[in-house]
Amino acid sequence: MSMSISFKLIDILEFFVVYLILISKNTCSPVDDYETEDQFPVFEFTIPRNDPTYACIKLQTSLFLAVTYPAKIGNEEVLKKVNLSLSDSDISSYTGFCHTDRNQIEIVFLNEWRLEFYFYRTNETYVFNHVVLYYKLDGSLFPYSIHHGAQSEVYDSTFVNSSLYHSYRCNSGVSIDLKEVKIHLLNFKVEAFFDKRPNLPFDEEIVCQSDKEPISTIFKGWLYIIAGMVAFLVIISTLYLYMIHRSHAKKLKREVESDPFEIADIEDNLEESNNYDTIQRTNSSKEKKRLVVRV
Repeated sequence: MSMSISFKLIDILEFFVVYLILISKNTCSPVDDYETEDQFPVFEFTIPRNDPTYACIKLQTSLFLAVTYPAKIGNEEVLKKVNLSLSDSDISSYTGFCHTDRNQIEIVFLNEWRLEFYFYRTNETYVFNHVVLYYKLDGSLFPYSIHHGAQSEVYDSTFVNSSLYHSYRCNSGVSIDLKEVKIHLLNFKVEAFFDKRPNLPFDEEIVCQSDKEPISTIFKGWLYIIAGMVAFLVIISTLYLYMIHRSHAKKLKREVESDPFEIADIEDNLEESNNYDTIQRTNSSKEKKRLVVRV
């Protein structure tokens, strides 16, 4: 009985440990608010602009850029880096177009910078995989710059792949690598081929993988501590039950050895057994004698 209880406790422990491993690896919970949301302004764009009856693109995002450029200081050429977080005053204007299989939005900022996003429709999905950036490195923001302007373009790098009639959310950010310029679209939410009035809400959202956060490290640590405590308790309880079982067996043995009546019974049984063996041998001898006389 005691050993069966210990085996049940071990089974419970194994189940608990496996459960902890599974949830620590697989359990996931959606993140609603990204920590940078309060740090960067969120811009809202609809294409066509200022049309109250129709929109093919609804876009919400914060814009953060990291620009690496060659600079010449004296006779030495170095690489310098400037981080830009765009504010409302940095956005000059925006425009775009709506086609059956292609939507585009163009954002003008920092006077002469132009950023173009292209969305393409493919059957029941749409993808965002084409970005063009025209930029100018003026002396006020980019001192000692050797170059003063450039164009960067990336194509066929899928940043968004979403079902039609669904929005796509990625608060943690969509990153676009244009070599010298890296664009980070934080607090990002978009729906291309929206085909509704712009004041209507986004459709059901698809959440990017990076917005799904595993159980926190602290919580996992507590789970492992609890698992260790359960394992310790199971080991202690198993040893305790084993010691009780062993003590009980020794006690029964001592009681049997110290009971004079049981010892007497054992001796009587032994004497009866010996007498029976003697009688059997005697009868066997007599039978042999009869056989000899007959012959």
